[in-house]
Amino acid sequence: MNRKSKKVWWVISVVVLVAAVLAIWRGAVFLKEEAKTDKTEEVTEKAPAIEIPEGALSIVDEGATPDDDTDDLSAIQAVLDRAAEQKKAVYIPPGNYRLSGILTVNGVSLLGDGSDKAILTSTNPENGSIDMQGDGAVLSGFAHVYETTVERGNGANDKNSITVKGASNFKILNLLIDKSSTAGIFVGDESSNGTITGNSLRNTGADGIHITNGSTGVTITENSVREAGDDTIAVVSYEENSQTTSDITIRDNDVGYGSKARGISVVGGENVKIENNQIRDTEMAGIYISVEKEWDTRNVKDVSISGNTIEHTGTRIAGEHPNILVYASQGNIDEIKFNGNTISDSVHGGIGVWGSGEIGNIYFDANKLENTKGLATNFKSGTIHSEGNTGF
Repeated sequence: MNRKSKKVWWVISVVVLVAAVLAIWRGAVFLKEEAKTDKTEEVTEKAPAIEIPEGALSIVDEGATPDDDTDDLSAIQAVLDRAAEQKKAVYIPPGNYRLSGILTVNGVSLLGDGSDKAILTSTNPENGSIDMQGDGAVLSGFAHVYETTVERGNGANDKNSITVKGASNFKILNLLIDKSSTAGIFVGDESSNGTITGNSLRNTGADGIHITNGSTGVTITENSVREAGDDTIAVVSYEENSQTTSDITIRDNDVGYGSKARGISVVGGENVKIENNQIRDTEMAGIYISVEKEWDTRNVKDVSISGNTIEHTGTRIAGEHPNILVYASQGNIDEIKFNGNTISDSVHGGIGVWGSGEIGNIYFDANKLENTKGLATNFKSGTIHSEGNTGF
């Protein structure tokens, strides 16, 4: 082969090699993009976008400006007030908006594109609640965070993240609540027929979710509560209330993880269902059913606790709470039913029933106690009915 032919073949070889490398590279990029697309679709399925109704009013239309140092409170409130008159929803475009005081949502839907995109930041730790009022109010698809917090102190509702004030048919969906000086979500003033679903709460100064003051018909499902300053989810009724908090369902929540008091508690209430929740790593009892003299709370009746997992709760050394505690220091507790729960890895015992108040029928059916430190069961009061349990 002459020199010219060799040169031609060398050039052809280089071209073929380059083409092969490009083909391999293009194939790798295609596979990478395909995998990325699949992953994106998977995330979308898990966290569907919030549907914004046609004709919704945007908060930027009244001058709210994202991602700067200006106060957007008056602009957003103006849109909410106009939406209430026109019976329209309000849309929060992506961005971070600053609130210097309380925002009132009266019978209106306030909607964002997702808690990672639409953020409302309260800049006054003493006065930053989003208040829900009226009929049919909805909060969905955004984050509410506090820039700073203060001590819980008097527990004023102005320092909550969300405060439901006598609202009916309300919905709180898919929010991120990060920091508050008092409660994360507070439902009071005889609010009724509400849904609290799919929210993530963390770093609250008081309870994560607190249902009280004679509120009725509230369903709390699929929420995550982390590092609450008090109970993660609490149902409470005081003697001073005109009616008892009742007809509450607490289902499929994942709570605890460094929270400072109880996991799920009923301290005065009737007809409460606590089902299929994961409760772990709380400083006091994972599940707490009580009438408390020190807070003058009402009686407790008809509470069913089924299918829950209560793991490693009561971690506060001085508290000595078992994983589950039924306690009355006044009044009456009756018809409390535990069925199919798994109680494990206790610090101060599995289940306790005691107190100087009157405790009636307490039922334990098909529950499982595992890895218990201290007494597996410590029944000092009440009429205990036990059947089909293991580890008792």
